[in-house]
Amino acid sequence: MTAAEDPSELRMRNRKIVQEQLEKAYNVVDGLIRKSYSRHDMETTSLLRDLRTNINNLLPEVRSSGLDTFHSRKGTLDAFYAAEDSFIASSESFYHAVTASIEVEKDIDVFKLQQLLTALQRNLRERIPVSDDVAKEFNIRTGIGVVSEPVKETSPTIEAFGIRRETAINAGTASSGQSMGMSVGSSSSNVIIEPDGRELTPHLLADLYNYFNLLEQKYSTNHPEISATDVYIGDRKWDFEKGDRYLKGNIYDSLFSRTMIFYTVFKPYDDLKQIAGSIQKEADRVPSGQYLSLCVVGVEWPEDIMNWAASFFHLRMSLFIYDLGTGDLCFNKDLKISNRFAFWHNRDQEMSKLYDRLLILLQEYGSISIIEAAKELELEQKSAAEYIKKLLKAGVLVDVGFGEHRYALSVSELKKVGPKE
Repeated sequence: MTAAEDPSELRMRNRKIVQEQLEKAYNVVDGLIRKSYSRHDMETTSLLRDLRTNINNLLPEVRSSGLDTFHSRKGTLDAFYAAEDSFIASSESFYHAVTASIEVEKDIDVFKLQQLLTALQRNLRERIPVSDDVAKEFNIRTGIGVVSEPVKETSPTIEAFGIRRETAINAGTASSGQSMGMSVGSSSSNVIIEPDGRELTPHLLADLYNYFNLLEQKYSTNHPEISATDVYIGDRKWDFEKGDRYLKGNIYDSLFSRTMIFYTVFKPYDDLKQIAGSIQKEADRVPSGQYLSLCVVGVEWPEDIMNWAASFFHLRMSLFIYDLGTGDLCFNKDLKISNRFAFWHNRDQEMSKLYDRLLILLQEYGSISIIEAAKELELEQKSAAEYIKKLLKAGVLVDVGFGEHRYALSVSELKKVGPKE
């Protein structure tokens, strides 16, 4: 590096570059999957699907500076620059290798692509944060006499994990988070309902951080599988962004077309009329073809608000009310869709996977038809058929029907899952 560059700006710009390259690589791999599938190369197709899953799992970590402190290490300014160079170089190597695979008619080296992606993940986690020492060294090296408070990309991280003291964030300090999709404050277009920035007692503040940390972990390791219209979405693009006192997850039909949003925000209300009007306004804004799962977080909710939330219904929105003090999640439990989406707002850490539910049925009944699978798994019949077809091609299921198609676990899958307990 010929000249010292502001560490905060460099770190944010590099993260954005890598995010864009990973998103493009995801789409390329998606095309390679279709290409290998059309050639009936099932082994390569399976390996590419694993690669696509790994990219999808890495993307939230790249987007979210809130995960930095789990892996970051301390270092000097020169070590910081070296780590950033390695980060960018590994991303470019992976992206170029993926795009080069488009020209390969067969024998795509998926193993090499997995190795390059692993190297990128390692270099992401070995980045050095812009600590006070790194910022000071930069100011000394560039001859800046007055050391102003640097715009730290790690500010959302520290805020999110409850390490720094609660302070108001203004538009100036929020710019770093916004440029990385980490929406902070009222100037962001990413928020649905503006988070409340009131001061909290240390105890409640810690509970708030812990709650959002738990959600972030869940969003990083799980993927929604069934939509509000009973369509299988386990293979759709899924990402999330964490801002100051809010978290938003998105399901896409294509690269930019969102069909589902999960939004959790700290926004206490004391007045039923006020919250009812605000929520109704947001519900009416949800366009046709999209669904919003909204959770409003507060403390000691009034009884009339809890009763209202427990009976809330809207065609394109589920509503949840979370009490920070008690840990209770209130919603309309009579609605199938709200029960389906409660996991994305509650404190449960284990998600009921679609395959696990199917496995229980198959262990109980031995075989199942498409119509039975659709009913038991709460999928529309077309989606159930597509899901069963995926499992057939993967060798998980076999057709054992005579006249009527019925599906059972394959011998190899039976060996994996073992006998019913």
